[in-house]
Amino acid sequence: MPRRFFSRFSRRFDPKKKQLWYLRPFEFLLTHPVYFSANRRSVSGGVALGLFFGLLPIPGQTALAIIGALLLRVNLPLAALSVWVSNPLTFLPLFYFAYRIGAILVGIPVEPVPPEGALAWLTHEIRPLIYGSLLMATSAASIAYLTISTVWHVLTLRRYRSRHKKLSAAN
Repeated sequence: MPRRFFSRFSRRFDPKKKQLWYLRPFEFLLTHPVYFSANRRSVSGGVALGLFFGLLPIPGQTALAIIGALLLRVNLPLAALSVWVSNPLTFLPLFYFAYRIGAILVGIPVEPVPPEGALAWLTHEIRPLIYGSLLMATSAASIAYLTISTVWHVLTLRRYRSRHKKLSAAN
């Protein structure tokens, strides 16, 4: 079941299909099977990597997730898509929550954002934001990796046992 679901995303990147002109320099990557494979390690690693970079307050999150996916050999499209957990709608609540977590970690009181001079406030309060974001990104990536890996394993065992029951009942 999980393999069929994630294989639908990978079918678009057929190695026999001729690539567009602007993708030809990257053809060696697009034809490599590991970057678009749908196995437990690749899928859970891709989602975890994308969540990790998506919850950090840094520019170029998608590019960093793609580079990380290439280096770690995990599912490239899922790493690039799961970065968008921090989209324009969820950006402010996520990073305010990260700031509050970081303020608790550092041991400083949470200060409200002043209406004027928000940039000066942000540069003064950047340390709690970074600490909170790192903790939140690491936690979310670890939980996502373990959850996806465990669910994949359980579904595979269930499918195996069901198939084994059918074979033993037929004999």
